[in-house]
Amino acid sequence: MDIWITTKIVLDANSAELNRFHFKTFTMDSNGNTLDETEYDSESNIVFRRTYRYHDCGEVKEFVEYDPFDELLERHVYNKNSSGEFDRHEFEFSDGGKSIKEFSFTDIGNAEKATIIDENGAITGYEVYILNDQGQTIEEIELDADSNEISRYEKTYFKDGQLKHEKQFQNGKLFKGEAFEYDSQGNVIKKIHRNYVYKFEVIEENTFDNRNNIIHSLSHENGELVFENKCGYDDNDNLISEEFFEFDLLERRIVKHERLIHELKH
Repeated sequence: MDIWITTKIVLDANSAELNRFHFKTFTMDSNGNTLDETEYDSESNIVFRRTYRYHDCGEVKEFVEYDPFDELLERHVYNKNSSGEFDRHEFEFSDGGKSIKEFSFTDIGNAEKATIIDENGAITGYEVYILNDQGQTIEEIELDADSNEISRYEKTYFKDGQLKHEKQFQNGKLFKGEAFEYDSQGNVIKKIHRNYVYKFEVIEENTFDNRNNIIHSLSHENGELVFENKCGYDDNDNLISEEFFEFDLLERRIVKHERLIHELKH
């Protein structure tokens, strides 16, 4: 188990340092899974704390987030059945409310259905997942308690099984869509996001090193650069540095420019 310390360095538009402070402490297991993390503000006050637990195969079993006073903000629990399939998701919130998804196969063919209930056991909605012969989700339909469609996702895949396109429909109309491109190692090197209602496009491009670590990310909105991140790694492929900025198109200025230094505590 390793304990890591993250230092945040706030920069101006010319990369000059404005401030630095202890931003985060997090613990990782031998598989590289985060077990817990605590984030701080520039005055060393706790912003939130999160804990994670995992199933034997590495999927998240429980995720819990607490506020600065250690009061629950939200809890997510992902349960599996005896066959190793996820059959129940539980979401608990700070006000005591819950949203519970219970999964089952339907009688309409190759599909799964989730019934969503609240903390009182009342049904609040449904989700239907239609699968192809390879077990991949090709349609995801969100329904209200009266089985009226709220939204629908449609997905297509490349022959090798990687996601190619995803479209979201609301009220029967195309709302947004995403397209994906990959390198020979299966890394996502390009994602195109289109919003058809608000009429904008965001293109994300990623560069990887020869060990499949992401080292450079760019995002362009309608052709203008709005985000960039450069990452560095140690010899064990641990992420040890990031430098990123965000540009606000409406304000026409850089709204965030920061460097993060991740160091293993000895």
